[in-house]
Amino acid sequence: MKIVILGTGAMACLFAGRMAHAGHNVWMVSRWSENVEKIKKGGIHIMEQDRPVLMSRPSATTNPGDVTADGEAPDLVLVACKTWQTNETLRYSREIIGENTCVLSLQNGLDNDKALARHVNPNNVFFGGASLGAEIPELGSVQDSTNRNRSPLICFMPMNRIIDERTVRLGELFQSLGYDTDATLNAESWIWSKLCINCCANAVSAIAQLPNCIFSNDRDGFILLDQIAAEVSAVAEARGVPANYEELRAYVHFTLYSKRHHTSMCQDVHYQRQTEIDAINGAVVREGRRLGIPTPVNETLTHLVRLIQNNYHERL
Repeated sequence: MKIVILGTGAMACLFAGRMAHAGHNVWMVSRWSENVEKIKKGGIHIMEQDRPVLMSRPSATTNPGDVTADGEAPDLVLVACKTWQTNETLRYSREIIGENTCVLSLQNGLDNDKALARHVNPNNVFFGGASLGAEIPELGSVQDSTNRNRSPLICFMPMNRIIDERTVRLGELFQSLGYDTDATLNAESWIWSKLCINCCANAVSAIAQLPNCIFSNDRDGFILLDQIAAEVSAVAEARGVPANYEELRAYVHFTLYSKRHHTSMCQDVHYQRQTEIDAINGAVVREGRRLGIPTPVNETLTHLVRLIQNNYHERL
């Protein structure tokens, strides 16, 4: 397949490295010129437990037009930027998306399908989530810290709710990378499960600056995660998405307790970058207001992360 990854962050590098290693024609398009140049010169080195496991050489560019210089549109465009960058990223790269190009978001948060559909044909939009862990220890490298004791690791569905051969083919692509994948209409419940994990781990770790394994092994963290999960469950159920609280909280604790990983939002705050808080806990707060479901814990976390993010210059 000809695949374009929009982004050169941790998740983008993880997917691009594994896809290129599997023999696909992979392009990375990003405005992060330093990492683009590093990848062009030395490829992507994927690490597991601080040891190199593979190296591959996807193409990388800051110019979207390079991708279609051969006259061929990509089969798949994977949107791997931060949620707050989505609109600008798609405007920047719209020229490379062909009439039949599948455009997939595995980004954090809610309603990423609607964001994609503002720029491309909704019948070509796929959306879901990925329960993978990745960090960039240095340019041109990515640490795969995925907790593989879960299933599925990747789940997505077509926006038009029609499962066709394209859905099956994309599912087989991610399955072939070693990530257990569910490409069915069951994805919506799983998306909320992933959202719940993000609400629990990202905001709390951003504020506490601790790895996610701490929170299920600490009494105060354990209680806080349960409170967050209860609100997410209530909002999902009010929206018509099955999200049993006991099952959801168990999934959160099982996911977090044994794997040491600094979440993306924890890293964003550490490096004083803009976070995705409005697409994660903030999205639960907005849906709760729309549906009449109180979400005081998620609202407090949202305000706290925004407070930190808006005042990086005042930190010690």
